[in-house]
Amino acid sequence: MHDPDDIKIINRLRDQFGEAECLRLGFLGKDDNATLYVSAKGLGYLLEVVAGEIASNHEAYAAGYDQGYNQAKDGY
Repeated sequence: MHDPDDIKIINRLRDQFGEAECLRLGFLGKDDNATLYVSAKGLGYLLEVVAGEIASNHEAYAAGYDQGYNQAKDGY
């Protein structure tokens, strides 16, 4: 099943990193027909890092640590 909004997400990632880098990072994948799809990692990057306006590596680490700590504390 294809979601028409996926192309917007795919294009956003490709514009930011390029297709080869997105594939290397696992933000995008290719199915058996060589069709690009958005991975959970790519969607998570856009939702947590881009939408969260995280601009540096140390901010990204701190946000990831906080999220992991809260999930562990809550038993997830």
